Amino acid sequence: IYPPVEVEKISQATRGLKPKNYFERSEKQGSATKGAGSYYLIVSRIVGAKGIELATEAAKKTGVSLKVLGEPAGLKWFGGKLESLKGRGVELLGRVSDKELYRYYGQCRAFLALATDEDFGVTPVEAMAAGRPVIAFRGGGYLESVVEGKTGIFLDKLTIESLAEVLKKFKPEKYKPEDCRKQAKKFSKERFKKEIKEFIKKKWKLKN
Repeated sequence: IYPPVEVEKISQATRGLKPKNYFERSEKQGSATKGAGSYYLIVSRIVGAKGIELATEAAKKTGVSLKVLGEPAGLKWFGGKLESLKGRGVELLGRVSDKELYRYYGQCRAFLALATDEDFGVTPVEAMAAGRPVIAFRGGGYLESVVEGKTGIFLDKLTIESLAEVLKKFKPEKYKPEDCRKQAKKFSKERFKKEIKEFIKKKWKLKN
């Protein structure tokens, strides 16, 4: 039984939200500035094995904007290390309120899910509930939540070069927000309650 996700709450809060144009005219330069109007998003505890360092390097390599939401946990040295990776379009925004979180989900270009050992992964589902596609590592629970070609794409290799290539060429307009929301509903809190009740009822009958 999959864990519950606030799908309906996020979906309602993000209706009408969409990324700004990826190419946005710079008032100062009078020319189109790549990455000025949209961003990729990561929501995660800042620890190892989450692919955060990889994502920051790939973002800088391609000149795209990346926002990272979350606080350092466990290895304090890692948080300090990540501080040095700020700049050139990479922002570490720390902990935010639910309202702010939903807005970041709803306005991102795509969500990045790059952990290599994720049993399930709630955040990609939250992003899909907001109508946004996911770029995920091909492994773990992501294979059960993300539908390739419909709600996102998979990365076979977690290298700076392979991720940079995807970030550079990714076209979010190919993915329909309603397809993402529909997929997210399979992991909703309502579905969780129903399946837990059915499970308990079944076990109770077998026991008695």
